[in-house]
Amino acid sequence: MEKEDIEIMVAENQMSFDFSQIENEEKEESAIFTQTFIKAKNYDWIKDEVLFVAVKANHYDIAKDFSNLNLCGKKMLDWVLMAGSDCESKIINDSDDIFASIRSLATSKPIIAVFYSDTPLLDKITFNKICDYFSSRNMNFLQLSRGFVVKTEYIKNNRYFAQGVNLYEDKNLLVADSAKMISQISNLLYNKITAFHQKNGVIIYGQNTVFIDADVEIEGGVIIYPNNVIQGQSIIGQGVILQSGNIIKDSIITSGCTLNACFVENSKITSTSAIEPFSKIINEEI
Repeated sequence: MEKEDIEIMVAENQMSFDFSQIENEEKEESAIFTQTFIKAKNYDWIKDEVLFVAVKANHYDIAKDFSNLNLCGKKMLDWVLMAGSDCESKIINDSDDIFASIRSLATSKPIIAVFYSDTPLLDKITFNKICDYFSSRNMNFLQLSRGFVVKTEYIKNNRYFAQGVNLYEDKNLLVADSAKMISQISNLLYNKITAFHQKNGVIIYGQNTVFIDADVEIEGGVIIYPNNVIQGQSIIGQGVILQSGNIIKDSIITSGCTLNACFVENSKITSTSAIEPFSKIINEEI
């Protein structure tokens, strides 16, 4: 059957949201006043001064093609690249001498930030905080628990680095270097995605049994019951009710529809009056 064009609106490799919308304020308590003050941080300089380098990590003991492992609808490299999407970015392969590889890069940026593709929890908030930490202390080299930040001039003129000095650790630099860690990181990503949609007015019952990919768009007022999977570039319209047991892939469910234990792939559903529970709908517009 020929694939139906259902006008998916979310671009490839582009999340329908940014995790910074969940947690984008740094709070500072005052010893004098009881209310909480918001401490504004200006990260605008980062996009102009930092070269973001993503290193393709390989863990052949986990999977033959580790780089293509999918977490919540995205490859791990894509997750990492989104953290530095405001900056000029380069992708390089891992090597025995990563410093030599970085040294060979042509850039006019005064700072180079290096992250590995096996840290998919890295987000813009974490990236900005690391850059701010590095810059505010006027550092030449900052080693991260996975990666490093360095002044371009410094790495060009130095051949040796004291690794382990000025080590910066962050919970979002967890390394997906085992099957157990991949599962744990995947669950954390799903929790972030769920939290975002709940903040935007989506009611989700049985959170641990509902799986939503990163590129899924869901409007407010949607109710999702346990045991639902929404994948790919799907769009769920306002007021939709997803009863238990649906699997929805790359599809549009328009406002007001209700589905119960259906499999929907590459389809557009505008009315569910004739759709029975347990229906299988592929390449259709109803």
